[in-house]
Amino acid sequence: MIRKNVTIHDVAKDLGVSPSTVSRAISGKGRIGSETREKILNYIEEHNYHPNAAAQSLANSRTGNIAMVLPEVKTLAEMPFFQHCMYAVGEIAQLNDYDLLVVNGDGTDTSSLERLIRNQKVDGMILSRTYCDDVYSKLLQENGMPFVCIGQIPDSDCVQVDHDNLAACRELTEILLSKGLNNIAYLGSGMGQMVNRIRYQGYETAHMESGRVLDANLIYLNLDSRCKIEQAVDELLKKKVDCILCQDDIICDVVVHKLEEKNVSVPEDIKIASCHYSKLLEHYPIGITSLRFNVEELGRAACRALLELIEGKKVSRKILLDYEVRLKESTK
Repeated sequence: MIRKNVTIHDVAKDLGVSPSTVSRAISGKGRIGSETREKILNYIEEHNYHPNAAAQSLANSRTGNIAMVLPEVKTLAEMPFFQHCMYAVGEIAQLNDYDLLVVNGDGTDTSSLERLIRNQKVDGMILSRTYCDDVYSKLLQENGMPFVCIGQIPDSDCVQVDHDNLAACRELTEILLSKGLNNIAYLGSGMGQMVNRIRYQGYETAHMESGRVLDANLIYLNLDSRCKIEQAVDELLKKKVDCILCQDDIICDVVVHKLEEKNVSVPEDIKIASCHYSKLLEHYPIGITSLRFNVEELGRAACRALLELIEGKKVSRKILLDYEVRLKESTK
């Protein structure tokens, strides 16, 4: 009678060998005599033994798990990006017989990551947000953990998968400047996050390359609340700017509602554009000019890169995905 739930330890006990010897025979790795290997493989075939996930993990020195570190989002509007990205990562992981663990982090507390490393729970990790001073990437590098960043990290040779936010925001700003909009304000937040810093660099670069001097009075960064965004809009209206370029859809949503509240007409009185598109921008009377990125493909690309790293394959250190500029009524 074949035992139910037979384990690698059962095989070892029946044959009088160690579990590690059975693991080496199964994986084909490590030193083991040909006679012993043949005996173990014959036993496995005779008893129709299929190593369970734990046994295969032991044989391959792998857990079969990867982790994705998600930031602690402050608003519901931020959630769709990370949800879509996570589903895409999970899709590729599942196709490759990996399970996905999800970890929340605020970008400073490393205890959750340390616990995963210490307990050898995962074979690799994906960081879904990067910071100028990224303590997560430093920790993973120090511990030799395979990982991939969704986003970019300055002065780092770790694998980074991102959309080309710099080129995208530069191109969008160039288009706005080409329309004769000389006073383009910029509203941004969270400059400690790399994606926000890179988008601003795109705006800045476009002005420099066109020979225009940036007006510091039209630039508002680190707007971390709705109140601060609304206050910035009030000030910009007094300055009679031509256009407000928003760092993302969340800031753009606040700007649009504030202008509606003040009966300011878009695009007749002022023009608006966003450096990131989401469905949040679909519920206005007019279309909003924005940059569109394929979030699902970003997650898939990051997961593929991580699995290749785990397999010991050579992976490009920086993978930049394309974008789309969508010109709508808000900048006509």
